[in-house]
Amino acid sequence: MSGEFTLTKEPNLTNPRLIIGLPDVGYVGLRVIDYLKSKLGAEEFGHVQPQRFSTVPWVSVKNGVIEDLELLRNGFYFWKNTGGGNDLVIFKSEQPTARPYDYVEAILEVAQRVGVKRMYIVGSFGAVGITHLEPPSALGVVNQRHLTQVLLGSGVEPYPEYKGVGTIHSSFLWFAKARKLEAVGLWSPIPHYIARLPFPWSNYPKASLCLLRKLNTMEGLRVDTQELEGLSQRTEDEMGKIYEQLHEEAKNELVYPSGEQPAAFPEQDMSAMSDEELRGMIGDIEDFFRKRKQ
Repeated sequence: MSGEFTLTKEPNLTNPRLIIGLPDVGYVGLRVIDYLKSKLGAEEFGHVQPQRFSTVPWVSVKNGVIEDLELLRNGFYFWKNTGGGNDLVIFKSEQPTARPYDYVEAILEVAQRVGVKRMYIVGSFGAVGITHLEPPSALGVVNQRHLTQVLLGSGVEPYPEYKGVGTIHSSFLWFAKARKLEAVGLWSPIPHYIARLPFPWSNYPKASLCLLRKLNTMEGLRVDTQELEGLSQRTEDEMGKIYEQLHEEAKNELVYPSGEQPAAFPEQDMSAMSDEELRGMIGDIEDFFRKRKQ
């Protein structure tokens, strides 16, 4: 399957761990990935061949002329841990729209090629029964029974029971098991009334902060979370009234949580958000409410 990916270099890594992020509601997992890349200064070393796994291009048009077309933006990054702990491999990607199982296998093959023995995939989903008034939690699903102790030791609650439609996260866990790779899925559920909003309105950085803290604990990363803590607090302060309004409206609705995930990630880095961007997002939401009431 080597033709499915391109590596510009093969880094010499020490017991590397793989962390994967794809678009999800609230862009929780992608913010974790971008924050890690930024804080650690991770270096790109390859990508999956996009033409083989995408039927929905990302295009740029200006004055009626198409200027760019890109299929399935993705990339592998690595970080050498000079503190003596495990090195990291980071993978960020949009959702594949063709041959999703081959896509998963291609990523797992790269992981094994650079020596990965354990992987994490991070994300979120909209959930009924939780609100923005309580701190986010972390739920975990593992592909080998002994890994439940890793979850419990880090304050992650094992997902109690589920039977139904899965996501590509499930495929990563299952196919990794066949390759004898340890795999841990980490999820931070966010309130359904926030999750159902399109990005950037569904922005929920405090769930990303929750997952990053769990990764820090599990892998002893010691990644500084101060910047993400600040973004989480600013977002909470600015969005408080809007969250309250959404919460009140949702009380009178019959709502089912959705497993649907966005396909693409934003052009901008998700690791931070300026005050101007946050104010613009709030203005967009207020316009949305005004139009809905007309």
